[in-house]
Amino acid sequence: PTNYSGSKDKIMTQLIEHFPSKDSVQTFYDVFAGGLSVSINTDYNKTVSNDILSPLIKFYDNLYKATKDDNIEEEIEKILSYKIDKTSPEQYASVREEFNKTFDPYLFFALVSSCTNNMMRFNQKFKFNQTFGKRTINDNTIKKIRDYSNVLRNKDITFTNYHFSNFFSIYKLTKEDFIYLDPPYYGITEAGYNNYWSKDSEKYLYDTLDILDKQGIRFALSGVSVHKGIENPFMDRLSKYKVVNIKHDYEKVARKKNMGESQEILVINY
Repeated sequence: PTNYSGSKDKIMTQLIEHFPSKDSVQTFYDVFAGGLSVSINTDYNKTVSNDILSPLIKFYDNLYKATKDDNIEEEIEKILSYKIDKTSPEQYASVREEFNKTFDPYLFFALVSSCTNNMMRFNQKFKFNQTFGKRTINDNTIKKIRDYSNVLRNKDITFTNYHFSNFFSIYKLTKEDFIYLDPPYYGITEAGYNNYWSKDSEKYLYDTLDILDKQGIRFALSGVSVHKGIENPFMDRLSKYKVVNIKHDYEKVARKKNMGESQEILVINY
């Protein structure tokens, strides 16, 4: 139901081709759930969807509970009550200021539905700082929510809000589990959520992958080997695993055109 820079919806068929079979997985963990396209479009028996953005996870969880309780229309009415006038930058600014104090999930969705390109953006202090986009919640937005709810109805999914470094100490993973990681791409992409991802975060992530591998726990990591002609400086940490090239066109989300090649990859240890 949300637009999300870096969403994997356009390459899901390629990813699923390399994912373990449903019968071989006890629990699927989507550690950087983001726009939720991977969690929703896989059919594992049990899914845990995690993201560091608490209002995003809370919004998803509210929709999930409303769906399970057959209260989705009441939930939609509540969402509509937070609608921002697409001709009012003043209202948008006021809602953004209030959200940055409260992190209310309904204010959050109202902002995402009204901001530039519907793409959320935060600063390093997790303050929403995207500009007004002269748009708002519309009939298509509500249709997307209903469609999303219909998919949720048949899912066994748990939403969690942890930093990834804490996530692996909270969940006791086994060889029957499968971990998918789609972190911000450090240093070489320009997505609005990259502001809170550091070089240390990247290194810690690769250390975590090595630990998972030693424990025999399957993982798949999305990333890029090169973006706009700039090579990923951490490819040496990934080359020990299987690296699969994924076809993807970055031009639609790039700020500037014709700045060199890009290559999406999927790194797997099985």
